[in-house]
Amino acid sequence: MSGTKASVIPATAAAACLLALAGCAQMSRPPDSDYRQALEKAFMAGRCDGESVRDLWSAYGRWYAAAASIAGHPKTDEAAALLRQGDQFRILGCPEVARASYRMLISRFPEEGYAAMREAAHDSLRTLPPPPPVPGTMPTPAPARPTLVRPPAEI
Repeated sequence: MSGTKASVIPATAAAACLLALAGCAQMSRPPDSDYRQALEKAFMAGRCDGESVRDLWSAYGRWYAAAASIAGHPKTDEAAALLRQGDQFRILGCPEVARASYRMLISRFPEEGYAAMREAAHDSLRTLPPPPPVPGTMPTPAPARPTLVRPPAEI
């Protein structure tokens, strides 16, 4: 074997190993990164509905599903994200997205360790305007107040 061929083989093997290691290093991003990017995109859009908000919910769903599949994983970050998301959309003037965020927090995290976050979500829900009536339903009338009857004036 000549000296040129002998030095090419180790160099080729080293390059192949580096490519394999680079491929391993390029694993997909964690689901919370996708969620953070989707949240930022939704805020930048400044809208209360549309594709950016749908993408936000999809990214959160993937993150929550990934976390839920890990046995014993505390989902504190996921719960806190919903609370912050609700607060940020409330400030942005999107009460329906805020309401959905708070309600999801309350329903998905019933464990005792999340009681303070659920209470904060309940408090924030109380600050939101009432939801708009569902189309095709009659709004409930306000409760009747008693009519005050004054006695006739004396003559």
